Amino acid sequence: MLVFDPSMCEKSGLVTAATDGRLNFWSLANLRDPAESLKIGANVSCLAVAPESNTVICGDESGGMHTILTSTGAATTQASSSSRSGGSRRVVRKLEAGDDGAEGHFGMVTGLATKVLPRHSSRGIAKGFLRGSSGLMLTSGVDWTTKLWAPAYTDKPLLSFFNHSYDYMCDVQWCPTHPSVFATASSNGSLGLWNLASSLDEPISGTEGIFVDKASGSAQGLNKIKWSLDGRRIVAASADRLHVLGMSEDVWKPKGDEDARMMHNLTSRGFLDEDKSSTSGGGLLVKSFCG
Repeated sequence: MLVFDPSMCEKSGLVTAATDGRLNFWSLANLRDPAESLKIGANVSCLAVAPESNTVICGDESGGMHTILTSTGAATTQASSSSRSGGSRRVVRKLEAGDDGAEGHFGMVTGLATKVLPRHSSRGIAKGFLRGSSGLMLTSGVDWTTKLWAPAYTDKPLLSFFNHSYDYMCDVQWCPTHPSVFATASSNGSLGLWNLASSLDEPISGTEGIFVDKASGSAQGLNKIKWSLDGRRIVAASADRLHVLGMSEDVWKPKGDEDARMMHNLTSRGFLDEDKSSTSGGGLLVKSFCG
């Protein structure tokens, strides 16, 4: 079985997922046998962990999204939309993205990214995710789109970012140092850079993106991307090559107000409704939007 994207999970040490839908939770003290296993009922294509709650998020080959919460983390989740897997202590919940999943991805989810947890985060947790900007999540898919999600508030994506070249989106990653910047990787070989504090409509890298391997004369698609911890470099994998790109200071260094500006852009455009926060226990309510 093929194992995808091992991600650190504080309580269990390590979690891995395979294409048959099986997730294994490992203790670093014993890597011969998993401490816990479960199946989500779909072929897993990507995996991430929400660091604030250890909620595991999986994308599948059909475009579905699933969250796996611990028993305590599932306390705020309705029982009607959750199910236990065998004797596992964890609860599996599928994100119901609109009627028949119409607002989710059409086809395989290729990449999934949660945000790096701020040092001082006082927002509450709902449905296994932080409220506010720290709980925002990104996915990429073969349907040409990258989607922004806020699972603490709604199962539907907030909005979709379309690839102007109509190529598969192969990966997406939040910048670890800048709260509103993320990067995308496309099957046409281009890297996209977005700053949601500046615009929700156009990437800062331009509509065509940055072609990573122009010198080779052939358009090799990008498979995966990864930021350095200081945000100054991005590593991009393309076929049998590995490229390291240096980022300018405008990309990785925040000025201090980008987080608030990003949330203002989302609320002012109607994707998040702050006016109703007092009726939702201090959180944000999300307006329905077809991405």
